[in-house]
Amino acid sequence: MNISDEMEKQLPRGCKIIEFPLAVDDRGALSFAEGARHIPFQIERVFWIYDVPEGKTRGGHSHCETAEVVIPLNGSFTITVDDGRHSAEVRMESSGKGILIPQGVWCHLHDFAPGTICLVFASHPYDASGYINDYSEYLNEQLSVVRYDLSRQTEWDSFVRISKNGTFLLERGYMDYHAARFTDCSLMFYKKGNLIAMLPANWKEEEGTVQSHGGLTYGGLIVSPSMVAINVLEVFSCAIDWMKRELGAHRWLYKPIPYIYSSIPAEEDLYALFRSGAVLKERGISSVIDCSNRLPMRQSRKSGCVKATKSGLRIEQGNMTSHLEAFWNILAGILNEKHGKNPVHTVSELQLLHSRFPENIKLFVALKEESVEAGALIYDTGKVVHTQYLASSEYGKRNGALDLLLRNLIDDVYSDCTYFDFGVSTEDGGAFLNEGLIFQKEGFGARSIVYDTYEMLF
Repeated sequence: MNISDEMEKQLPRGCKIIEFPLAVDDRGALSFAEGARHIPFQIERVFWIYDVPEGKTRGGHSHCETAEVVIPLNGSFTITVDDGRHSAEVRMESSGKGILIPQGVWCHLHDFAPGTICLVFASHPYDASGYINDYSEYLNEQLSVVRYDLSRQTEWDSFVRISKNGTFLLERGYMDYHAARFTDCSLMFYKKGNLIAMLPANWKEEEGTVQSHGGLTYGGLIVSPSMVAINVLEVFSCAIDWMKRELGAHRWLYKPIPYIYSSIPAEEDLYALFRSGAVLKERGISSVIDCSNRLPMRQSRKSGCVKATKSGLRIEQGNMTSHLEAFWNILAGILNEKHGKNPVHTVSELQLLHSRFPENIKLFVALKEESVEAGALIYDTGKVVHTQYLASSEYGKRNGALDLLLRNLIDDVYSDCTYFDFGVSTEDGGAFLNEGLIFQKEGFGARSIVYDTYEMLF
């Protein structure tokens, strides 16, 4: 079998030619396959096909769950593989090579040479109910992928609200406030006409990279409550195929939505990442309080609260005009002095976002008389309260302003939330941990979760 690189690119989604190790000496040739090393799944069943009469065919179906690797041990045959949008014919004639057929891909074996023996490794035991044998039914079952455009905004936002892991950051009113900075290539996945998943993403053509939307802290797959693992594997396979064919992409950077944001378990994508050969590229460590299982505050944080109260500091919900501007001056000064950077958002951008999401984005401040000495810009997703920005003036630092402010938010304002997330304390993709910063957050009883970025090359 002589498969060119160009021909292999034309194979339907997830299909792949696998070349097995070969050892040749004067005694003959030996090829072998080891499960999970050469075969990309755990082998649950092995069967072989032989003595196929002239003119007869095999296959003519797809599997709902099972993936297979098909190998011509002897002789040759042609296999047609079809994902409902693309199909290819491959002549299989080398016992040292096989073809991977993912679940959900139609296959049809024909034109068997006399004496052919075909070996098949399968990921699942035989189950007669796991086959689709009618091609028109198969087409009706296929996943379709649509690139988001403005006409789908209402549908997008509605799905985010009923999904098991969406937050207001993933609604288009938030994602698109700085649309000019990104080339959006968000995807929507439909089955039988029903929207089942969405992927917020943008395209970096100069890098050949699709990334979970660059304007978001997280941006993994948004899924319906009915979504299960096998569906997510199919979505990943279709997404990769779309990226390769439609954009010419060769890289996908993926930022999963941390589990704390999910209304019900939604980490099927982590398994799909593993199955897709993704590698961890970045890991930020964030400090989170589980409000149903609170750990006590450290004495140092309590002492800061006492000091702040004695100094006459008081806590209020701030306005998004003068209070925000005063807080931003403090924050920008700290970032400039320590890192030579400005905040990610501008004051006007935050005012715009607050106007769109007034119940989700709020500012709380510690005031000395009428002067802002510390602030916390809060993103409230309902289940998770996240401190998007925290900052304190020099006076506030000396007098425990943030201690008093955060205790007020945790104990009073947001006492009914599930998680209180302080955000990451790492830089350079996780290579540097700001130990002083994370120590301060942990002093409130917070412990760690991670915000990850994975890389897939294809």
